[in-house]
Amino acid sequence: MKTLRTLMSLSVLAVMFSCTKSNSASEGYLTFSVETDEVIEDVTKGNVSDLTALPSKNDFILDVKDASGSSFWSGKVSEWDPSTKVPFGEYTVNAVYGDLNEEGFDKPYFEGSKKFFIQGTERTAVSVNASLANTAIRISCTENLKNYYSDYAFRLERGNSVIATFPKGETKAAFVDGYKVTVAGTLTTSGGVQKTFSKEYTNLNVATVYNVIFDIANVGGGSITISFNDKVETVQLDDVELND
Repeated sequence: MKTLRTLMSLSVLAVMFSCTKSNSASEGYLTFSVETDEVIEDVTKGNVSDLTALPSKNDFILDVKDASGSSFWSGKVSEWDPSTKVPFGEYTVNAVYGDLNEEGFDKPYFEGSKKFFIQGTERTAVSVNASLANTAIRISCTENLKNYYSDYAFRLERGNSVIATFPKGETKAAFVDGYKVTVAGTLTTSGGVQKTFSKEYTNLNVATVYNVIFDIANVGGGSITISFNDKVETVQLDDVELND
């Protein structure tokens, strides 16, 4: 009987050890990092840091989902606890900074995603490459236009909303959702005559800065040329009717 009890005890211990080993082998650990890809398309290659400050990795929001699409964890990179046990399996992490619906100066939106696997008790280091996911627009004027018009201001609009205003001399870039945006402006001659225009653009590329350059098209100043990343078109100006 004593021998039987001893054998049963050893069997229980063996089962407990097997379960412990199996459970520990099905959980692992994670560390996260986010790398900001700041290269953007331009007439020549450029960097987001030429237009605005870049986010740090701790500014990114992570959303970790399992293979079924259920959220396992979400929060800032700095809030992740590396001692958290993660069950064995396949996961996807999405990293975002900013909001695509928030547009204007210094409003870049970055996003990126990465699939990874948790195997055994090893620690998995996951690095996500996040790229600019909205569009930058920068406005400038030629010396000819500056000499002809004493004052001018430009706007980026959509519907009845103004996204960003570029007063005379503004050189910063505005970040927008490039699916649709209208470039509008008001120009004032040295004689005080105001003229306006508007031009809509659609399906602009993400991770791209569009350089919009204004110039006068003729001596009379009845039209201007708009160079939109080297594509030049002439736009007629409308006189502003002033009430007495």
